[in-house]
Amino acid sequence: MRSFELPVGVHHLHEDVSLDFQLNRLVGLGGGRLEDVRKVAPRIRDLYDWKREFLALAEEALSEDRTQHAAAYLRAAEFFMAKGDPDKAAAYERQTKLFQEIYADDFATGRVRTEEVPYQGGHLPAWHLAVPDEVKSKGTIVVHGGFDSYAEELYALMRCIPEAGYDTLLFEGPGQGGVIRRQGIPFTTQWERPVAAVLDHFALSDVTLLGISLGGYLAPRAAAFEPRIQRVIAFDVCWDMLDAALSTRPPLLRLFLRTLLTLRADSLLDRLARRQMANDPLMRWGIEHGTYVMAVERPSKYLRRLGEFTTRHISSRITQDFLLLAGNADHYMPIEHFHRQARALRNVRSFTGRIFTAEESAHTHCQIGNLGLALRVMLDWVDERTESRARLGG
Repeated sequence: MRSFELPVGVHHLHEDVSLDFQLNRLVGLGGGRLEDVRKVAPRIRDLYDWKREFLALAEEALSEDRTQHAAAYLRAAEFFMAKGDPDKAAAYERQTKLFQEIYADDFATGRVRTEEVPYQGGHLPAWHLAVPDEVKSKGTIVVHGGFDSYAEELYALMRCIPEAGYDTLLFEGPGQGGVIRRQGIPFTTQWERPVAAVLDHFALSDVTLLGISLGGYLAPRAAAFEPRIQRVIAFDVCWDMLDAALSTRPPLLRLFLRTLLTLRADSLLDRLARRQMANDPLMRWGIEHGTYVMAVERPSKYLRRLGEFTTRHISSRITQDFLLLAGNADHYMPIEHFHRQARALRNVRSFTGRIFTAEESAHTHCQIGNLGLALRVMLDWVDERTESRARLGG
């Protein structure tokens, strides 16, 4: 069995379920140190506290020459800063600079090569992680994140893949990372367009596309329209973003919000959303970040855009091999969405589903408590699919 040096465990760090998840994400994926996070978690009551504590942690780590931790804490601090926060751009640029220092050897030795993929008058940053010389290449896996990910955050996980024999292309698309922060290119539901730009640039075909978080919508969407994708991994399920966003609200409020959207009562919807945002800092961040990365100005427009991020109407077009992952206690994505997505994939070449549990420390969104297990499941599946096609002659 493959072994990866990745953290294992879901820790109770905060009473708020969303903040608790983000703190675990910082430890399990983002490069943070558990003892540091435990120290500051009790002092975090709102997003202002979050920013203050993680900026301070970053300075503390830098003073102790813990560059990796400092970069992680700068990313964490920037994560919840609003678009207009004067500290946002500085924190982002500092963490990218530190990242380059941490992995300087990877860039100097050619383990990773960065390229700019032309796209809509700008470019998409793409990082090519090549299979080591002593390892036989078995194909290419193209990877992208979701609603709020950074390529720098994902790199430590992605650099494990070439050791398993797969060239890896990690790219940031519209609405993500530096593409939105430096170039202002917002999200698109038509994810086949940035994927096609990447495949064209690197002259690729017969690839596996791995989409993370909101990538559970984006990657299937691209696969529905891009035949060069032969295998698609939804890590995790993302059946319907609007439905998922409303799922934590009381049933009557959900019905009322949907009715307002249907009636296009945007002014009333904006007032209601802003009232909710005033009492719910995480809801405020979600809508503020969403309007930023989707280039809309009002909560009502953002909620309407969310409704476009659904695989309901394109699942039947997907004909590739499909791997669908989910955590059985994902507080973002209801588990019934896994089953709805599975039923809708009626024309795929093959379907594999995997629901992770608390016993595996992998029950949360994107298996943050046990990413090594999730990665093993994905790579074993790609091995099986590519070997099966080879036996069948294509």
